[in-house]
Amino acid sequence: MTVPLPRVEPDLSSVVTLSQNGAKGRYGVSYVRSIVSQAGVGFTETPPDEDVLAVDGTVDFALASARIQIKCTAGFSITGKSATWQSELHWRERWSQSLLPVYFVLVILDVDDRPQWIHHHEGGTDHRAAAFWVRVNQTETGDKIRIPKAQRLTADVLGLWHQEVEACFTPAA
Repeated sequence: MTVPLPRVEPDLSSVVTLSQNGAKGRYGVSYVRSIVSQAGVGFTETPPDEDVLAVDGTVDFALASARIQIKCTAGFSITGKSATWQSELHWRERWSQSLLPVYFVLVILDVDDRPQWIHHHEGGTDHRAAAFWVRVNQTETGDKIRIPKAQRLTADVLGLWHQEVEACFTPAA
């Protein structure tokens, strides 16, 4: 009879190349990319240093793309009614110029400890995160973005985003 040995977590400190904030940024984009992929829609990430439109990527629908700005933090709880994020003037100026929808997506990590963000187990892999969104090129006027937690980013939301993109090309009644 073989007795299983206890699982020992490896020390990854010698392989880490990203800062904590850098890792959060990459995680946030990857998390959003996974939701968009689940919906069967393409995603194009803005190359580093080319985010002149204050967007991190586009959700690529057949008709046209929606633009998204992604922030990732462990500074809020996943539960609750809303979260507020400080926006920058140049973001708001760029967003207001867009004729296509621009969405601000906030990915909230349940824990700040990087090894805890994702839990791997026999039944699969769980993310200790959730994303919430708000359209910012039509509604935001102040220096703070209020993200309602009722607006959880799921694959189903991409249908709504597609309708909003399509409405940009439909004459007003």
